Order: sequence, then C-alpha cells, then structure tokens
Amino acid sequence: MKRTVVTAFSLLFGSLFLYSCEKCSDPTITQPTDADVEWLSYHPEDPSPLFENEKDSLVQSFIFEGINVQNVPAEGKSLADDCLDKLDTQVFAKLTDTTNTYPALYTYFLKRPDKTLVRLAVDRRGDWPIDKENPTYANLEVNGFQYQDVFEVTPDSVNRNSVRKILFNKKYGFLLVDYYNGKQLRLYR
Repeated sequence: MKRTVVTAFSLLFGSLFLYSCEKCSDPTITQPTDADVEWLSYHPEDPSPLFENEKDSLVQSFIFEGINVQNVPAEGKSLADDCLDKLDTQVFAKLTDTTNTYPALYTYFLKRPDKTLVRLAVDRRGDWPIDKENPTYANLEVNGFQYQDVFEVTPDSVNRNSVRKILFNKKYGFLLVDYYNGKQLRLYR
C-alpha cells in the first residue's frame, strides 16, 4: 500500500510542471496524510471485496481498479488564474464490477490545508459527502456483522435506477448499496 501511495504521490510532483509558470514560484501542494488515505478503504494489496446481492447470491465480480491522484486549484483559485501558487489534492479509489451488472463504486477525498472532505460515489448515479467526524451510527449490524462508526447516505433521488441508501465504514468500505430498482449489494465477510 505504502509503495503504491508513494508512487502516486511521485506522479503528483511531476504534474507540478503542468502548473508552473514564469510569474510564479513553485506552487504549494496540500499533501494527504496516511490518515486521509485510510478513507479510501480499498487498496491494491487487499483482496477484492465480496458482496451478496438482493437474491442472496454471492457477487465475486468486483475488483479494485486503482487509485487516481490529481492536483486541483486550491480553494478560491481557478484554472483560469494566471498563476496557481496553491494546489489541493484529490484522490479516488475505484471498485469495478467486471460483469457490468452493477455500477462502479468510488471513495474519494479532497485534501485542503485545513480539512479533508470525504465523498462516496456510484457511477452515473451521483456522489455524496459524508461528515467524517459524525458517523450516523456508533454501532450497526449489517449482513450479520457488527460495525462501528457507520455512515448512512440517503440520496434525494427516487428514480428507478437511483441509489436509495448507502452504508459505509472507513475500515470495510461499502457495507450496503441499495437501489430503488430492487438491486442491492451487501458486503459479504
């Protein structure tokens, strides 16, 4: 894990050249910490997660596809600015269903100097923030297992293919993804 993250952050420094200009000194980049990276929940060294679907069948087709690291203009800055002297860092981890039965799942964080913003996403369905300091449940049983510090996301869309509810835990990732069309993924352990 550490080697993958170090490699990813090395690529970040290479991207600095894309933002440099004659008028600016080297930009300041907000660097993620190890604690920030834990919010990704999924890493190359981990086995691919297993889920159970709405029919209680085992879904073994999700794989960890990778981590994407990007620098973005700092708060209050824009790509239209003549000079970008401050950059924040955003990092995504992606789980892909190799059968394309279920949309991809993402964990994401944006590292700013004074805070880390965490979001969960379901491909082509939306992305939603979680308040990392305030889990919805201190303890919750999901699919026969007790989890601590569980976050619940209930998107406001009611379209047939939309996400109805997500349960997420920093250590185990997506515990439940429930769709309005009846499809469901529950973490299998």
